[in-house]
Amino acid sequence: MKDTKKHHEAILEFVKSNPGSTLDGIKEGNPKVSDIMVRKVLKDFQTENIIAANDEDGSYTFVSKKNGATVESKVESKKLDKKEAAKPEPKAGKTVEKKNEDEDLGPKTYTGRDNSKYDFDGQKALSKGRLVLAIVRKYVEDNPKASIAKLQEVFDSQKVQPRYGVVEEVGKAKKHTKNNRDRYFLKPEDIIKVANQKAAVTNQWGADSLKPLLAVAKTLGYKVVVSK
Repeated sequence: MKDTKKHHEAILEFVKSNPGSTLDGIKEGNPKVSDIMVRKVLKDFQTENIIAANDEDGSYTFVSKKNGATVESKVESKKLDKKEAAKPEPKAGKTVEKKNEDEDLGPKTYTGRDNSKYDFDGQKALSKGRLVLAIVRKYVEDNPKASIAKLQEVFDSQKVQPRYGVVEEVGKAKKHTKNNRDRYFLKPEDIIKVANQKAAVTNQWGADSLKPLLAVAKTLGYKVVVSK
C-alpha cells in the first residue's frame, strides 16, 4: 500500500508538472513504476476525475483534486473503507446524471472521460477537436477577410485555451510538436487559409476547455448539439 501511494503521488506530480504528457512520456518520467502500475494509476485518476485524457492524441492533463482530498487520503481511504471498496463499480458506458447540465457538453461516463460526440453544420459525430476545427472553419467561411489575429480575438484564445491558443499560424503551431505528437491539426486538409496566411487549430481539448469555446460559438449564432 505504501508503494502504491508513492506511485500515485509521483505520477500525479509528473502530470501536473508536464501537462499534455502521453502514456509513454509518463512511463519515461517514472522509470521505477511498472507499465501495468502506470496504466492502473492513470485509470484510477480518470475515474476520480483528477486527470483528463485527450481523445485526439492520448495525452493527460491534471484537472483537480476531487472535493479537496489529497492523493494520500484517497489511497488511505481505499484501505480503511472496505465497505466502500466492496461496492460494485458502475457498468462501463453508463452516464452520470447531472441536473442543470449544459446541453452542449453532453453526458460523461464513469471512465473519467467525456466521450461525447457533436453535430455541427451538417457534420455528424465530431470529436471535441474536430468540432472546434469545424467551428473555426465556419467562421472563416462567413468572414473571409478575417486575420489570424482576428480569430484569436473572436475565440478569446488565451482565455479559452491558454496553453496553446485556439488558433495559431502554422509555422508557430509546428514548434509545439513534441515527441512526434502535433498539438495542432497540421494535415494539409485541416489547414485553414486565412487572408494571406495559413492557420492551424489546436487539437488539445477536454470537457473543461470546450465549454467556454461552445459559449463563444453560441454568441456567433452557431448551433452545436450532442450526437445521439
